Amino acid sequence: MDIAQLIQYPFLSLVPTTILYMLLAYFAFKVLDFATGLLKTWKKVSPYQSRIMRDGIIRWIGELVAITFVILLDLIFGLDFYLTGFTLALFLYKEGGSIAENLQTLGVDMPGIIGETIEKLNKEGGRK
Repeated sequence: MDIAQLIQYPFLSLVPTTILYMLLAYFAFKVLDFATGLLKTWKKVSPYQSRIMRDGIIRWIGELVAITFVILLDLIFGLDFYLTGFTLALFLYKEGGSIAENLQTLGVDMPGIIGETIEKLNKEGGRK
């Protein structure tokens, strides 16, 4: 496929449906993480710090660049979007954990293993 055909060809049709759904889930998780973070501030559970929000936005831009890069690698090397799927799965896992942590901080009762895991990770993180 030459460059003229690639420009005329819609980009989203190159990406498998599963990857598109994972991208949608990633954006939904990002919005939920952002919303629960703002809710923590609004409920005065944690103070508002523009530095934390700025760093989060910069990190999000970096994640978008990484996702774009991995999609391009998959397209160039013909890897059937294995790298993209793996990368998105890791980002979804990270965002899900962040949402769960925010909800627990807000006082939402989490199911057994989720709450225990978050507490364990917070204790281990505090030792450093």
